Amino acid sequence: MEFEEKLYHIFNNQIVGGSIVLIKGEKELKFNYGYSSLMNEKQVEDETIFRIASISKVVIGMAALKLVEDHRLDLDEDISNILGYKIRNPKHPKVTITTRMLMLHTSSITDGLNEDNLGYNGVNGYHYFVSLKDLLTNSKSNFYSDNTYSSCLPGEKYIYSNFGAGIITCIIEKCSGQLFTEFVEKNFFKTLYMDASYKANNIVKKDKISDTYTGFTTNKTAQAFIDGTYPNYSLGNNFRGPAGGLFVSMQDLSKIMIVLMNDGKYKDVQILNREMVDMLLTMNFFASRYYKEKEVDLKGYTGGAYGICSVMYFSKLKHTGVCFVANGGHYKPMPTGLNNIQEEVISLLMSEC
Repeated sequence: MEFEEKLYHIFNNQIVGGSIVLIKGEKELKFNYGYSSLMNEKQVEDETIFRIASISKVVIGMAALKLVEDHRLDLDEDISNILGYKIRNPKHPKVTITTRMLMLHTSSITDGLNEDNLGYNGVNGYHYFVSLKDLLTNSKSNFYSDNTYSSCLPGEKYIYSNFGAGIITCIIEKCSGQLFTEFVEKNFFKTLYMDASYKANNIVKKDKISDTYTGFTTNKTAQAFIDGTYPNYSLGNNFRGPAGGLFVSMQDLSKIMIVLMNDGKYKDVQILNREMVDMLLTMNFFASRYYKEKEVDLKGYTGGAYGICSVMYFSKLKHTGVCFVANGGHYKPMPTGLNNIQEEVISLLMSEC
């Protein structure tokens, strides 16, 4: 069965719309399916731009290491020194928290609970200003929550945290003296000629942004994403949005993947030096799957939000990888924590390795 046939079989009547790019050496295979907007009867194209959810954190990690490369960030420095105020887990007041811990989701900082106006989960999605300092240190703030910190010792236990990713973006701002969105656009997106941004209203071809779906019912329209773009707050306070908010086509996302597979280089352009890429690939920043029968070690990230599901997995050794997103559909949960569509896409990748 050909590549397109296999994908059609996976996607048909299961997803509203999807896009996939498979890189195998110098070869690129692309397939688009379905609709980016059912209301407007717009079909998915190579240039269709999706909100890719947690795969967005890949670029956050790369941006942090770009600053390490430039000697502007030490991953093991107390983040208090960078952000300008003392940050400690109140349950472990003598233990420092570092950027490395945030990258590895071991900082003990959590997303908190979905309480009204309390903690990261309480304020995420709203556009009123909340300072990062208030969320992390000010117990008298109207937004502070004790649930922001777990009982675990910083560095001790893996607790996946979107807030942690947001804090890293604030650290990037303080170290670079630029808005995070401007830093990544300058150092990655513009250099790679990508129409991509963490702010939907910064996308050049806004008409290419996809709607999202719960099942086959509209969850959020492209215009809602554009209208819902967060304003720019002062440096070190733009923690809402980046953890899952990158808008990009699979065609452009594959350029980021190629950089990671190719020792930091895309074609003739060095985006990160090899040492930084090796560090990112060996520090447990990515999810990892080892297939003993083929001796293939996959690294990658997946995502899900607003009805979308996404996959970016690759083998550096085989120089083979896949970028995939669906904007909604009927998914079946799998024991791995992913859904059936994601698992079938990863299986297809493995068949090409």
